[in-house]
Parts: sequence; structure tokens; C-alpha cells
Amino acid sequence: MTTLENFYFGNISPSEYKQSKDTRKKLSEMIELLDELKGLLIGEQQREILEQVDNCQLSLIALSERDAYIEGFKLGVKMTTEIYHHN
Repeated sequence: MTTLENFYFGNISPSEYKQSKDTRKKLSEMIELLDELKGLLIGEQQREILEQVDNCQLSLIALSERDAYIEGFKLGVKMTTEIYHHN
């Protein structure tokens, strides 16, 4: 199958990718620190606010990844168009 056929049939999922060891390590460190901070917070309201901040941060990361993917795809299409336009 061609790449386009694989993409059409769902064999390629561009939003899923393997994380590097460094990324997994930093993510693990961040989770440990957040858990430690949650344990230090006294009130339930403080924990809820931290949870909201954490959720907001995860949403922001997802939106940033989406935007980067879209911009990367646009750049790839522009480069491909340029190649065929100049020939």
C-alpha cells in the first residue's frame, strides 16, 4: 500500500508518535513533582485549584501539539508544491 492508502485506511495516525526517552523522563519527573505538591497542600480547595491548573496545562499542551502538527503539514505541502511548481 502507498502512504496515502495507509493514511486513508487508518493505518497511519499522525497524531500518535513515540516519545523520546528524555521526554518520558521529564514527564515522569513532572508527575512526581505534582504529586508531591498535592501532598503538601493542606486544603481541599488548594488541591482542586492545582488539579484545575494541571488540567489546563494538559489542554494547552494538546492544543500546542495540534497547532505544531498543522503548521508542519502546511509547510510540507508548501515545499511539495514549490518542487512541482519550479519544474
